[in-house]
Amino acid sequence: MTFLRRILHWFTHRFPRLVNWVLRHPVAASGLATLLVVALVATGVFVPMLFARCGAGMTGDAGGACVGINLDSAPFRANEPDRMRELEAAVRANNDAVTDNYVSVVLFQNMSPNEGIDTRNYTDLYPDIEGALAGVWRANHTAAFQGSLPKVKLFLANMGSQYAGWSEAVDRIAEHAAAHHVVSVLGLGQSMDNTRAAAAKLTSQAHLPVIGATVTGDTMNLTPDGKLNTGFFRTSPTNSHSVLTAARYIASIEPDPSRVAIVQDNIPGDDYTQTLGAMAVKAMPAAHRFPFTSPGALPSDLSRKDPLLTQFAYLNQNVCSVAPTVVYFTGRGTDLGPFVQSWTQGNTPCANGKLTVVTGDDGGAAINEASLRDAVRGGHVRVLFTSLASPDEWGPCNGTAEQAAYNTFQAVFTGKPGACTGQPVRADDGAAPLSFSVADLGSGEGILTHDAVMVAVTAARRAANGNADTVVRAPLSQIGLIQEMRCQNSIPGASGTIQFSPDQAQYGNPVEKPFPVVEIRADGSTATVWNKAVSTAAPKPSC
Repeated sequence: MTFLRRILHWFTHRFPRLVNWVLRHPVAASGLATLLVVALVATGVFVPMLFARCGAGMTGDAGGACVGINLDSAPFRANEPDRMRELEAAVRANNDAVTDNYVSVVLFQNMSPNEGIDTRNYTDLYPDIEGALAGVWRANHTAAFQGSLPKVKLFLANMGSQYAGWSEAVDRIAEHAAAHHVVSVLGLGQSMDNTRAAAAKLTSQAHLPVIGATVTGDTMNLTPDGKLNTGFFRTSPTNSHSVLTAARYIASIEPDPSRVAIVQDNIPGDDYTQTLGAMAVKAMPAAHRFPFTSPGALPSDLSRKDPLLTQFAYLNQNVCSVAPTVVYFTGRGTDLGPFVQSWTQGNTPCANGKLTVVTGDDGGAAINEASLRDAVRGGHVRVLFTSLASPDEWGPCNGTAEQAAYNTFQAVFTGKPGACTGQPVRADDGAAPLSFSVADLGSGEGILTHDAVMVAVTAARRAANGNADTVVRAPLSQIGLIQEMRCQNSIPGASGTIQFSPDQAQYGNPVEKPFPVVEIRADGSTATVWNKAVSTAAPKPSC
């Protein structure tokens, strides 16, 4: 954008009433507008947005980050962590090696998280990028995904902090899609109103199918006005299925429902917490219910942890009154640390009492939370989450197809021999292997993102029939092919067999996938402790 366009864009989205007044009174407003712009620039209000040095395909936002599609692997913000720059360089190296007959997939989410404000951080983000890189490595250097052509490029795209730049980012993806052979968008990050709106705009206006990786909110397959988004699919099961698994596990360790409490986040705009909480009340009707409201948008100099610790100090006094042995927590994983810290250190009769805390898949974001690990180390609290996938969910080597698929993926991801076969996965063309840490798979997100790439590449290659131009010119032609990924056309994903439900009520959702219950240990490692329930009661597709 030019200097003037950026100013107009900033004002239009943040001061719509002022803009309308200026349009009605152009003469009177001209002098005031000039003085206002000078003052704002002088005081630095525009500086982060106007002077952010953004790479091709991106524009600066008001927070100093770059939103849009990152066409040249430039930084998304100043002072990015070294690990983020390394992964961006790996994306660039993959793309530089791909020429001519190729398609591109886009990993789209918040690529510039603000510590203490966003409910995701860089540590959560890295496994997603690594999983996507593992997927394109397999696509380009093995015949694992429906042959070897077209080749595949990967682009990272940013919605910005709190996904606030989703609309601008979608516009940039749409603008550059044809020239860079973009055929699908993956990921989305979290189940929020903004990410759901982004998915709807991508399919309806950018004409690109969307394959969510870790978005579990039940209504993610609906547009903001409640209509079915027929271009949306996901490799993750839904929150409803997560809660059913959690309820079965909780009943197995605490048969008395009066000793179970639901701590329910009622923050608006978060599809994850809303649907997780609503289903928890239905699945565990005899449990005690304790609502809270997590912080919404916060200024950049405030941390969400501080108001949460204050709120939880009072909430836990109420929770303590029913003396639960199990708490089902429907908040974000990043808020688990403050909750557990408040519980173990608070001034209540329950402090230091034995408690098991169970939550949804976003609990994986708490794996590296220091306060949570300290509480677990003290031996008074266990913390578990219903994971989308887990490295040890299949148990010891048993020769099943699901375990074989996962072990092949892990061998690709780490560049080491498979745990069950003892054999590495070598590139057909001699390309260097990847070398990511198996510890990065603990949250399950890297596994699911790899599977989203697998679905995207398989659909693109089936539609292309060897010629990328066929699918690049009509990317929505892949929708029918993704719908048919079931029965004999199912996909052997690293998270389990992927096949999409033919049931309209479950449109775009995978069926017959497990939901392992995973425990977070004091050293930051994870372990599957329960894997007895499939993710959905929907019947396996009739073949």
